[in-house]
Amino acid sequence: MPTILVSDLLGREVRDSRGTFLGRVQDVVVRRTADGGYQAVGLVTGRSSVAGRWGYGGSLDPPPLLGALLRWLRRHERYLRWDHIGELGETVRVSVPGDRLGRRWSDVDPA
Repeated sequence: MPTILVSDLLGREVRDSRGTFLGRVQDVVVRRTADGGYQAVGLVTGRSSVAGRWGYGGSLDPPPLLGALLRWLRRHERYLRWDHIGELGETVRVSVPGDRLGRRWSDVDPA
């Protein structure tokens, strides 16, 4: 598989198997491998990445007063497992319908 830079993926349009617009690539989810390297396991797509860039990407709990606002900001966010990605062209094509995608990367087992 060719090397793909994260910076090349960020901002790309994402469409599901029906052609429905899901947003743009907001982030890449990676995990550490046994040999000390890193492996991409999925993409986060949505219309805005403000909440994630503040550090509230599912593993950090927001202060109570910000919780509702951050949930609202992330309402269109979806997690794409790497095996659901059908094509990584100028538009990222997902091989499943958008309603089958998880809401957050932490809700889905990446293995």
